[in-house]
Amino acid sequence: MAMLSSRPLLKRAKTVNTDRRIKTKGKQSQNDQTRITINTSHANSSFKALSNCFKYLGNGWHEERWDILYVKSCDIYWHEKSLTSRERFIQGKVNKFPGMKEIVCKAKFAYLLNRLRSLFPKHFSFYPRTWIALQEMMTEVMKLSPKELNSTTFIVKPDGGSEGRGIFLLQGLKQLEALYFQITEAVVIQKYISNPYLIDGFKFDLRLYAVLTNLNPLETYIFRDGLARFCTVPYQVPNLKNLRQTCMHLTNYSLNKSNPSFVLMNNPHEGSKRTISSVLKNMENLGHSIDIIWFAIEQLVAKTIIAMLPSLKIEFDSWNAIHKVPDNKFSCFHILGFDVILDEDLKPHLLEVNANPSLNIEHERYNKRGISSNVISPVDEYIKCQLIAETLKLVQPSFKASKVEISHNTENIEKTTIQFSNIFPKLSEEYSELRIIERACRIPSKEICIADLDVLFINMTRNYRYGYSCKAINTVHNNGKLLDFDGFYEILLVIARKKFYRHCNREIDRLKCLLDLCEARIYS
Repeated sequence: MAMLSSRPLLKRAKTVNTDRRIKTKGKQSQNDQTRITINTSHANSSFKALSNCFKYLGNGWHEERWDILYVKSCDIYWHEKSLTSRERFIQGKVNKFPGMKEIVCKAKFAYLLNRLRSLFPKHFSFYPRTWIALQEMMTEVMKLSPKELNSTTFIVKPDGGSEGRGIFLLQGLKQLEALYFQITEAVVIQKYISNPYLIDGFKFDLRLYAVLTNLNPLETYIFRDGLARFCTVPYQVPNLKNLRQTCMHLTNYSLNKSNPSFVLMNNPHEGSKRTISSVLKNMENLGHSIDIIWFAIEQLVAKTIIAMLPSLKIEFDSWNAIHKVPDNKFSCFHILGFDVILDEDLKPHLLEVNANPSLNIEHERYNKRGISSNVISPVDEYIKCQLIAETLKLVQPSFKASKVEISHNTENIEKTTIQFSNIFPKLSEEYSELRIIERACRIPSKEICIADLDVLFINMTRNYRYGYSCKAINTVHNNGKLLDFDGFYEILLVIARKKFYRHCNREIDRLKCLLDLCEARIYS
């Protein structure tokens, strides 16, 4: 399959090895000084994909299976799930950033995107209107005309949900009012994209992958392919009769895989799960500009990373401080899954970000008696093995990369290598204004406690009471005694409005003035 990118930004892989495993038998060809070691003891369901991609990486890569809790150094640690406080790392890189899972939980993530959208409405219009508080949503939608209200569809998602569990659609005032009595857990309510771009009459979304390799300076890459996941029931505009047809409206693989209409094909151009490159190629054949679509997707990913960055930096610094990590000895990288849908005008909309996107390459197949069995999914294997292999090459230790054993057989890797596109630092200068909230991370010269904030702290914590923030205020980092960064940011907005309401009309200008004032006093 041809690459979509016409401007490769990374070098192709230099080594190929047809052995299934990295471990060598008998005499080792390289010592620990030159081997790149990967700990896979916590890889779980992604282990099969890791094993498959090892054969493309060469003899210089060595697998370690000892438990991470044992104190032993390794170059790369591979986790399927998020980090916990039990892990101990001497040095090397781990494939998860601490705090990422909490940051992309639906309520917290909605807060971050809404925060930037309030400051930069045009830049963040790719994120559908999303509410964390039901009362706030009702106040806003009641301003709509009865006709608009009855024709607008909303999608309700549990805050900590995954794989489509607990998601349902609402339409009309009666169903919205009934929501008060249906909610038993924290949820977000999002405006449903009711005019999706269809292929053969079916709705689909795009699972894109971005790799975050550094926070300071910011380094991010987007994978130039991914998975297109199709619904298994032909799409119809939402109405009261079809709202509950999940396989018509929800593209989640976990929901559609058990539908008899789900089709698993060896050909990546067909079936219920395809490669993004094949879908875009079909769209290009219909006269659509793929370059414009990819450009919009890259902008979407870049701006989303900017929204997450301040919280990520604080979580990473807190992790290092708590675990007493030596400087420059431990670092992280992270594969993120971006779920994007195209509307009928081919504008991409971000639905959510997954901190632990599935890297499983197996498909659960059901027979006529309902008994399931696992088989390799060709499209998953094709995409995910390349994603992992390319990511490992991206983060390999530079002082060892030049010393690994070189194989002369490069035929297979030339056929399968897909490059990443660089987002940051390439776009850093272009989006410097959007990174204003990062400046707020540097404002406090010491920790902020209740005594320092006094009445303002108490008022803000009362108002700032959504489920995710209550958890954040009582994390291990602050023991419930300090205000977390999101609460601190809200206080900055309150102060900015009070101090500069006569001088500036826009929220962003007031915030800039306050940050300028604070920085001038701190660094003077």
